[in-house]
Amino acid sequence: MHEQAAALLELVRHCAMPDGEIACRGTWIRQQGEIRLAPSRPWLPFEAEEWFEKRDVDFRWRAWVAMAPFVKARVVDSFDHGRGSLAVSLFGLVPIVRSQGAETDKGEALRGLAELPWHPFAFRPTPSLRWEAAAGDKLRGTYDDGKTQVTSEFEIDRDGRVLGGTALRPRLVGKTAVETTWSGIFGLYRNFGKLSIPTVAEATWQLPEGPLTYLRVWVTELRVL
Repeated sequence: MHEQAAALLELVRHCAMPDGEIACRGTWIRQQGEIRLAPSRPWLPFEAEEWFEKRDVDFRWRAWVAMAPFVKARVVDSFDHGRGSLAVSLFGLVPIVRSQGAETDKGEALRGLAELPWHPFAFRPTPSLRWEAAAGDKLRGTYDDGKTQVTSEFEIDRDGRVLGGTALRPRLVGKTAVETTWSGIFGLYRNFGKLSIPTVAEATWQLPEGPLTYLRVWVTELRVL
């Protein structure tokens, strides 16, 4: 690994863990947020919990989305041991969406990679994660488990805070997965014990007709597991 990439990784980890490495098996966070499916669609509020493994990019996100008054959908999004999954069910009982397969693996692996600031222990080289320095002060991470390979670039400030990231991610257009530029921003870093993480995030699709910010998240609680 190039010296510049190693220095950026160390800067990010030191910013997140100024007192040194924390012995753990991952993190858990509680979130509030809102999501929409198109520019003309309303923002739908949700509450969620998310679990991250210390290793690589594995995560599990479970949310309850208020679709209408007295109507909620449960969304479970995950990447676990190389497999991605998305399941949406009405009231947690009636299946609406179920997605698995190679494109889902890729999309979920990218989400896990992009959300490393919420489990910053994973900002290090592993058998499945390699790091390079990109233009400016950007850090490029590539996850490759031999089956799924994804890459994201992270923008790092001079103090080691991750400000955002960009990647090409599969987006479903009809029944076809289209590689689309996908970006996110992080902000409002806060200390939870000995760990500092961003508590505000947004995700945006860069569509031909213009950017679509479709997700806004506020972290309200964190536990080191």
